[in-house]
Amino acid sequence: MRIKSIVRRVTDNDYVFTIFTKVMAVVIGLIASSYSNRFLGPELKGELGRISSMLSIVAVTANFGLYQPYPYYKRQGEPDVLDKFLRIFLFQFAAYMVIGVIGAAWFGSFALTAVCLLAPIQVLANQLSFMIMVEDVKFKNVIFFTARITNTVITILAFYTMDRTILVALALIVVGDVITVVMALIRLRRLPNPARADLRFAARIVPFGFVSMITTLMLTLNYRVDTLMMGYMFGIPDAEIGFYTLGVSLSEYGWLIPDAFREVLFSRTAKDDAIGEVTMSMKVNLYLTILMIAGILLLGRPVIYLLAGAEYLPAYPVTVLLIAGIIPMSYFKIIGTLLLAQGKKGVYLGMLSGSVVVNILCNMVTIPLWGKMGAALASVISYMVAGGLFLLYYMRTYSIPARDIFLFRQEEIDRLRHMLARVKSKLSKRA
Repeated sequence: MRIKSIVRRVTDNDYVFTIFTKVMAVVIGLIASSYSNRFLGPELKGELGRISSMLSIVAVTANFGLYQPYPYYKRQGEPDVLDKFLRIFLFQFAAYMVIGVIGAAWFGSFALTAVCLLAPIQVLANQLSFMIMVEDVKFKNVIFFTARITNTVITILAFYTMDRTILVALALIVVGDVITVVMALIRLRRLPNPARADLRFAARIVPFGFVSMITTLMLTLNYRVDTLMMGYMFGIPDAEIGFYTLGVSLSEYGWLIPDAFREVLFSRTAKDDAIGEVTMSMKVNLYLTILMIAGILLLGRPVIYLLAGAEYLPAYPVTVLLIAGIIPMSYFKIIGTLLLAQGKKGVYLGMLSGSVVVNILCNMVTIPLWGKMGAALASVISYMVAGGLFLLYYMRTYSIPARDIFLFRQEEIDRLRHMLARVKSKLSKRA
């Protein structure tokens, strides 16, 4: 009974359940990384990093950002809003499959062929993942968890049964996207006919969606432009890019906490502004993220050695440097949910674009000087610019003092203690 009570408490609270799934994803992800990194090796991992970066940028651009207006129109009470968006998404998928096959036959480059064939399913997966995050954030985490487990199992099987090849690594991307699409459609309990897509409604959301696409593209560039510039502009060896991408992957575990708050707040702010909840989330996120960062710094080097091998140890300095940008970027992630739900896409895009410009300009200088460490430094500077701009805007717009962003008030501490005491009491009674 006690175990059942604990499980019920975890699944009842959106924040707790989201954080729980993210933490479990760390464990599963580390196992998958152990096999994936050893299977690929630094050079092949670097090649995968270049292709996946290009794929992400193409998928974002082809998406046109048409899923971003969904919480806004849902909040406005648009009739039949779910089916309207689903039909448009499925229509896009069918059109892109045709274009992708033609492009794959036309291009002679392996990287471009892979992007043409994988982009359509990734576009649809991103759209449905966002929609589920708004409709049912807990099930979104179930999808995420299922995809991670499946990815891990297939990676282990590939390690023991297949030859080292980039095709296997790309196949893992497809598996995760397919699982996302199938599970999302099952949860939504509908598969509307794409031929009945409301093109007039699509035309109405295109201006919103186009700006959102540019916004998401800027965000993707902020994360991916360094890899592309290293590989295609400055000719950094794939092995060095492999070290860099592993460092990025390890540092991104520090974003699990802010990402958990971000996903729940997408659902909350789709209904109202929830300023108090946003502010409280930033405060709790700050201290939980500090603990996460401390764990990464302490365990980073032995984790790299155990899960990837000694050949990947050059990735550790990259991880340490990138960690400096986690907390600033968490403010961007959390506050951005509110701005998007309010339809303030221009403000969001303007501040984000500033950080992307800083990122590209810094990369132009730092990569030729310091290679992968220069790319990491440019990323940290851009993250600080993004987080700082969003935080200053939020504090000024809603008259939030710095104390409320960083420090708990006594009444908040008392409320948290009371909440924890109630949870402990309920667990004791149920046990």
